[in-house]
Amino acid sequence: MKFKKNVVLAAMLPAGLVFAQNSLAYDVVPAGQPVVTGEPSRVGAPWNHRSTFNIPGTNTDVAFGGYIKLDALYDLDYDQGIVTDPFSVTDEDNKTSGRTTFTAAESRLNFRTQTHTDQGTISTYVEGHFVPDESFNLRHAYGEFGGFLAGKTWSNFMQMVGSPRTLKLGNPIGYTFERQPQVRYTWRGDNGFFAVALEDSNTSVVSSAGIPVASESPLPDLTLRYQYGRSFGISGIVRELATNEYQAAVDDSTLGYGIVARAALPLGDRLVLKGNTMLGSGLGNYLNVIPEAAEAMRTPDAVIVGNRLESVDFQSYGASLEYRWTQDWSSAIGTSYLTQDLPENVAGLQGFVDNMQFSYANLIWDVNERLAVGAEFQYTELERLNGESLDASRIQASALFQF
Repeated sequence: MKFKKNVVLAAMLPAGLVFAQNSLAYDVVPAGQPVVTGEPSRVGAPWNHRSTFNIPGTNTDVAFGGYIKLDALYDLDYDQGIVTDPFSVTDEDNKTSGRTTFTAAESRLNFRTQTHTDQGTISTYVEGHFVPDESFNLRHAYGEFGGFLAGKTWSNFMQMVGSPRTLKLGNPIGYTFERQPQVRYTWRGDNGFFAVALEDSNTSVVSSAGIPVASESPLPDLTLRYQYGRSFGISGIVRELATNEYQAAVDDSTLGYGIVARAALPLGDRLVLKGNTMLGSGLGNYLNVIPEAAEAMRTPDAVIVGNRLESVDFQSYGASLEYRWTQDWSSAIGTSYLTQDLPENVAGLQGFVDNMQFSYANLIWDVNERLAVGAEFQYTELERLNGESLDASRIQASALFQF
């Protein structure tokens, strides 16, 4: 990464860390977990609180919620879309000498129910947003009873512990980020939980010419997750990647597997160090946010080489420091790095990403429990398989209104 870019990132996290106040404005749970009825909670950033009301004559409580978010974006080198998409840097058509974009597409709506029965409580949750095309698109739709969950929601392979607080939608590049249909069972203890799930296997495959090809999924993905409190989590996955002779001209399968470990370590009362590690093969599908149609051209799960299907080995690492200056002001600075082991001697893959680093620094003001504003600098540096290096910068300012 260029020295000047690092200076900019460092400068956005002001000096004098020892002088800020202690404590958070509200109780916090790991970002991305559902709101618990009537309790303060955080779903993404910044703060979220939902109250319920009862449907007269029933045992069902309902809650409505969501937020309005305006993102003001300025791209210095490449247009990275309405949601920061570092992979857009690989497309020459996205070059710019400076472009401003205003968007409210990340705004979302959700609806929750809790129905009390003699056997226990049945909960449901539905949520949508307007990414990526400003049409209302489904994010979550699932039901829960006891430890059983069925529907579409965060992958069980995705860890919530140690999720950095950024204005960018989703986690930094190299962190798991995926929602998909699944069935899951969770065992909860005093200090943590263990969950196992069978999930839809959405496989991204490219040919040796670098063209996405159809895949098939004989078996669902098997995912396991353990979380200890809010400080540590580890997840694992085993999946079968396959193609057939009817759509891809090759009938073959291979194994995909991986592990994710995340941690959050307090360094005193105001500073938190968060870390992420992801290792395995055939994991590209679990990284992408949008657009899903382009997943295979970004981080493919597997590549067809000759008459064989080969899974792509993958590694990623991330770290962030988050500091609370006062009860209402906070900052975060972080970086993440990913590398994928694509076949180097295949001409059609030379334009694909070999490695990428994404860094950011921000300052966020929680005006109150329903309103937050902030600014963030984001920097991407990547290298293609052919050795070409590219970089891009973005400045993002956001205002988020919870309701």
